[in-house]
Amino acid sequence: MFNGILLFLVAAIFGVFSFFLKDKIKPHIRTALSFSGAYLISICFLHLLPELSTESNANFGIFIMAGFFLQLVLDYFSGGIEHGHAHINQKKIGKFPWFVFLSLCLHAFLEAIPVNHVHHESGLSSYLLGLIIHKAPIAFILTSLLIGYKLSKKVIIAGIVVFSLTAPLGLFFGNSIVNNSDLFFQLLAISIGIILHLSTTILLESNEEHKINFKKIVPMLLGASLGLATILIH
Repeated sequence: MFNGILLFLVAAIFGVFSFFLKDKIKPHIRTALSFSGAYLISICFLHLLPELSTESNANFGIFIMAGFFLQLVLDYFSGGIEHGHAHINQKKIGKFPWFVFLSLCLHAFLEAIPVNHVHHESGLSSYLLGLIIHKAPIAFILTSLLIGYKLSKKVIIAGIVVFSLTAPLGLFFGNSIVNNSDLFFQLLAISIGIILHLSTTILLESNEEHKINFKKIVPMLLGASLGLATILIH
């Protein structure tokens, strides 16, 4: 219950921040995404894949690939908002961007499924921490996008609430199927594929000059180091 509430609050709070602190937070979004991408891919290699390897099923590779290419499809519909892109279609100003929103919600739901069943340290899952670090800037970007479409505050707040609920729903769904080990580990493999696509896209994306700059390398190294620390302190 606590983890679900935490995921909800992080998304909701950072969504609301878009109304008041947009100009102050926006310059740091890329840095936060670089950090979260490096951390999540570390958790993927250090925790999620070893968790999957405890089940000797050669078919898990298929589900990892399925998750990877599913995220590719979601990127197409969301415009890449999961890794920092927020493109406003000027022809649709005033209309709710359903494809972007639903793609992002499905992404959030699927990646939250294994939260309560990945190795824990001191009561806080290393994977849960990664989702929190990633979800904060994404909620901010999504809300900024909805504001950019000049929607009413009621519609934007409703969008924030629904998006904030998708990760807790994914977590609770994961709890409900954990006893069905085949289904759970298949969905875990899909989550791994999603994370691998998301993280590698964030990490390998170049800037406008096609160079990886110092401001991006430092948060990447810090994120990877934090991920490594989760196994060293155990």
